Amino acid sequence: MKAPRFLLAGLVLACSLTASAAAPKKATLGVFLATTLADGQERFEYAEALAARLTDALDVPVAAKSFGRYEDFSRAVAGGMVDFAVVDAWAAVQLGAKAKPVAWASRSGDTQQRWAIVSLQRGAVKDLAGKRLAHVKGAGPSDPKFVSHVVLGGDLDAQRHFKLTPVPNVESALKMLEAKGADAALVPLAHVPKGKEVRTLFRSGRVPGAVLVDLRNHEAALNGALGALGAVAPFDAFARLQDKDFEDFSRLVTKGPPRRQPVLAEGADLHVEAEVLVRSEELGPALPSFVGDLAVSSEQPDD
Repeated sequence: MKAPRFLLAGLVLACSLTASAAAPKKATLGVFLATTLADGQERFEYAEALAARLTDALDVPVAAKSFGRYEDFSRAVAGGMVDFAVVDAWAAVQLGAKAKPVAWASRSGDTQQRWAIVSLQRGAVKDLAGKRLAHVKGAGPSDPKFVSHVVLGGDLDAQRHFKLTPVPNVESALKMLEAKGADAALVPLAHVPKGKEVRTLFRSGRVPGAVLVDLRNHEAALNGALGALGAVAPFDAFARLQDKDFEDFSRLVTKGPPRRQPVLAEGADLHVEAEVLVRSEELGPALPSFVGDLAVSSEQPDD
């Protein structure tokens, strides 16, 4: 009778484990887009809409949490309170190994954006030496690297040239500029206010915008759900990462662009006629030989 009892106990245990595995688990989506989306209400609405779409795609209840400051977001990540997130690409780099990139968040068909340095005064970037530059705050020491290596392309040391003034988001940077609490502001080009008051002094190259990252080993599930997510305003459908795109961007932020090779001008090709070297008449007139005039006479003078 013992064998049937053990068999029955094993079946009960297996059924309970199966039920436990099939039971829905809660997940939390974090959204930190302090630069890609300038409006706080827009960030909140996007987080709620994407969480609802993920709930259907993953068949798991997903709660949304929108963050306005990097400190709050990084603290939640460190505390294990966020399972996956959509964040600005520069912030994903600053999270380091905690964030596993899964896909780019495409907007209007583009996964990249340009940055701009704007001011209320005319001039150029060189005129801002020693002046206050408002920028969105990230992980402290990493901020100057992003500005120097990525936005300015390694041509200028932001920490030495400007007085960097960190603020929570793009809205704060523009308000500080308007209130003359800063001499210039660094914001994505798409968020530069339209009008004659604000002047764009510098435009950067193309920089990755937002990215979907896995924070608690859900990469496989997220990859499987990408096809069902579709577009969630104001973003298009997620675009899968290609090769080492994010690794290259991360290396650019942390280490800077490769050292430029000096440009050497090519000299004109010099063609020498070989016959000139062996035919003396090609060289033009030549001086007569003075050897004969210097010869000593064999005749002796009469004394």
